[in-house]
Amino acid sequence: MNEEHGPGHEVEMVNLYLRGANLEQLDRLEEAAEAYEAAVAGAFDSTGPYDRLIALYSNQARHSDVIRIADSALENVRTYEDKREWYLRMKAEAVKASQKVLKGSPRKG
Repeated sequence: MNEEHGPGHEVEMVNLYLRGANLEQLDRLEEAAEAYEAAVAGAFDSTGPYDRLIALYSNQARHSDVIRIADSALENVRTYEDKREWYLRMKAEAVKASQKVLKGSPRKG
C-alpha cells in the first residue's frame, strides 16, 4: 500500500478533522477551517471536513470556497447518492449566490 494513502495517512486525516472540530467548538473558526482544509487537501475520504467547510464558508458568503470544497468532496468522498446530491445542491446554490453578488455590485465609473 502506498504510504501516502496508507493507514498513517488516514490517521493524520482523522486527527486533522478532530482538531478542526475542537477548534470550531472553541469558536476559533479560522484555525478550524485551516485544519479542515488540510484534511481536504489530503483527499480525505470522509464527509466531515467537507461538510464543516461548506457550513463555515456558506455562513461567511464565501461562495467560491463552497464551490471548491463541494467539487473536492465530489471527487474524493465515496458516499451514498443522497449525499452526492447534497454536494451538487450546495455547489449550485453557491454558484447562484455568487452570480447575484456580481450582478448587484456597483459599476466603476
